[in-house]
Amino acid sequence: MKQNILVVDDHRENLIALEAILDSDDRNLIMAQSGNEALSLALKHDLALVLLDVQMPEMDGFEVAELMRKNKKTRHIPIIFVTAISKEQKYVFKGYECGAVDYLLKPIDQKILEAKVSVFLELDRQRRKLQQAVVQMKRLKDENERLLHALGEALIGTNAEGKITFCNEAACALLRQSRDDLVGNDIADLIFNDDAGKSCWSWDSSPLQEACRQGESWENEHNLYTPDDDGLLALSVRANAITNDAGIFTGVVVVLGLSDDENNGGDCARNHRRNPRKRLFREMVVFDRSTGGNVGRLVNLSVNGFKLFSRRALAHGEDLQLGMVLPDQISGVNTVSFDARVVWAETLDAPGEFQVGFQFQTLNSVTRDVIENLMENY
Repeated sequence: MKQNILVVDDHRENLIALEAILDSDDRNLIMAQSGNEALSLALKHDLALVLLDVQMPEMDGFEVAELMRKNKKTRHIPIIFVTAISKEQKYVFKGYECGAVDYLLKPIDQKILEAKVSVFLELDRQRRKLQQAVVQMKRLKDENERLLHALGEALIGTNAEGKITFCNEAACALLRQSRDDLVGNDIADLIFNDDAGKSCWSWDSSPLQEACRQGESWENEHNLYTPDDDGLLALSVRANAITNDAGIFTGVVVVLGLSDDENNGGDCARNHRRNPRKRLFREMVVFDRSTGGNVGRLVNLSVNGFKLFSRRALAHGEDLQLGMVLPDQISGVNTVSFDARVVWAETLDAPGEFQVGFQFQTLNSVTRDVIENLMENY
């Protein structure tokens, strides 16, 4: 990409002379013969550097520089003053006060001018590379955030002290807490060793933390439990260490799931299946896989479609990529993903509350089996 250099001088012959010195295939020289023209061109173009004559009629170089520094778009553009008459120290100082990065006196030494211009153009190239890197990092961060929120598995990230630093939508649905309620709190406050809620988990002495500090993954052999509306909910927990570039332990990423009833057979699991239809509709939260956002709570379900209670206004015909966290492991999975289309929507009496009907667009065999299982058993 060519770098733009604005050259400002009220004498045409001076512009021609500077053009002869600075002309290059990787530079685009933009010429101006007045202060007003220079300001207009500075706002129009993305400039790497300005060479600005001091002595000009109507608006001198000092005034142009001051006005450029007051504008958000032009305030950071480096300015080199070029002058034939203002050689006194007070004018040089005034130039720097107006925002100049350098000061050249006429007659101009070609080698000095070329060297100074090359330095500032290289700084501009480095600045642009840094900006592109920052934009790319932000894009990757946003993409990773969307992917993590779209995952059906419940994910929680912590720092080395066990404080929650991240949780995705599936984790919020499983634990029935908002992201604001989870982030910043201790993960140990969510987990009990027993189904009576008397033996609280300890981060410092937990086998999870010890294994991850040693660089090993960890998975619970016996049930762990988390608070639930009707008591405690049996969990399966898997964890892996997070380390920095130096290999130093900085935290863990935890995957939470519901324990398989056939494997644990505990009272908590049996309680979890008590009054299943009521629990199902309260627990089945549908989320948007593309953004991780909560779409609504399941109200009704069939093999053709479903109905949600939602706080989002959805348009008729809108297609969404959706997912649900299941109340129990069904057909070997804890979550399902599917595409669905809005076929009707109605506003409820309370402001900001809606009921929305969806039609399934695609259902794989596993998702269909899950839905049929839900319809049969719930």
